[in-house]
Amino acid sequence: MPLDTALSTDVRGLPLSGINDDQVQIYDALLTDIYHYVPGTAGLLETLLEDAPEFVLGHVLRGYSVMTDGFKSGEEAARGHLQRAKTLIGGATEREKLHVTALENWNNGNFAGRNGAWEEIISQWPRDLLAYRQLTGTLFWSGDKKRQLTAALQTLQHWSPAVAGYGLVLGPMAFALEEAGHYAKAEAYAKDALDINPTDLWSLHALAHVFEMQGRVKEGEARIEEVQDRLNDFNLFRGHIWWHLALFKMAQGKLDGALALVDKQIYPNSSTFYLDIQNAASALSRLEFQGVDVGDRWNRISEASEKTLGDHNILFTVPHQAMALARTSDEASLNRALQTWAAGSDDSTESRLASKAAEAMAKFQSKNYAQALEILYPIRFELAALGASHAQQDIYFQYMVMAASELSEFSKVRNLLRERIAARFETEDDFAKIKAKMTAIDSVSTKSEAAALLRGGL
Repeated sequence: MPLDTALSTDVRGLPLSGINDDQVQIYDALLTDIYHYVPGTAGLLETLLEDAPEFVLGHVLRGYSVMTDGFKSGEEAARGHLQRAKTLIGGATEREKLHVTALENWNNGNFAGRNGAWEEIISQWPRDLLAYRQLTGTLFWSGDKKRQLTAALQTLQHWSPAVAGYGLVLGPMAFALEEAGHYAKAEAYAKDALDINPTDLWSLHALAHVFEMQGRVKEGEARIEEVQDRLNDFNLFRGHIWWHLALFKMAQGKLDGALALVDKQIYPNSSTFYLDIQNAASALSRLEFQGVDVGDRWNRISEASEKTLGDHNILFTVPHQAMALARTSDEASLNRALQTWAAGSDDSTESRLASKAAEAMAKFQSKNYAQALEILYPIRFELAALGASHAQQDIYFQYMVMAASELSEFSKVRNLLRERIAARFETEDDFAKIKAKMTAIDSVSTKSEAAALLRGGL
């Protein structure tokens, strides 16, 4: 690892400019809190920068935080933090300069340049927790699962239980392994991290995905319920853990319990946060597919979606906004939303896919099942480019299966049900379960039978 000369070093021995030894301790604790999803970190960072106004990485971190919120309207504020960091670049270390480059590229929409800067950092300074967590976190929303796993693998060898923050490296490793289908190894890393901190939410999240992909729904339910009394001590990411608990309950037919989680934990108040919209819309759709009357619960999601129309950078949100708007809005409002998304569809492949998926959701909700299926079916394997996990992306298959069921196209229903589980195995036991499900799928001939298989998870 290259050596730099700086005033202070962090808890992992990396040089920092513009900050003294006492302030470094505050920064180290702050970074730990951020990646443990502790609320209130923005105010603590602002206070730190008031005391250390020349702390380059502090200004970069503020910019990263704004960009991570996922709103286009926040880009100007992030640009201000970037400009402040750039004024201090003369005294920055080479590592810090690369962080400034990453923020500048991100702010300019150059995602390849952003990722490249972070990859360069972790290749030279593999104990840079900031670069590691930013890279693996943003790759989650680009659909590049192989790159996510590569980043985690190349970094891990430089960490050990003796290095501060070790548990915060294990969670992304576990999640990347799970998404690659290496469930046993993912489970081991997630549990190691949870042994260090039982409420490490990203590691709990990775373990929940392992249980989901292997159909271990009772274990998943029990593991989350072990810590449920503490979940609301954390920031908004907690809603996604509650979403996983709702899925585990749905899989067991506990539909009332899942609906209660929507009301109390997943979307208790109106929220424009992208993950809240995704969680709530996905949960309500799945519940409706199981015949649950969700009443007027779509209204608040629709209102939040309309308030932020065209403002979300994380494009996986767009189809979920469309679900809500199509369920509640008048035709003019819905058309305005679809036109907004279509207008941006020339910007990138991802924008085009998001617009198409949104259109399909709208068609489904208007009971135009044939057109919904016609739009989604040809692009079903491309939609992973919008990011998110396999479990989240399953919503596309759920909509397609239900659309084909409404059309009584049960040959297509069976094909889609097979496709959604075809690669979900690692061990011989997993493979035996998949073959048993395939056999069950062969006899599906009604909408209720298809819905029951969807409820059972992946």
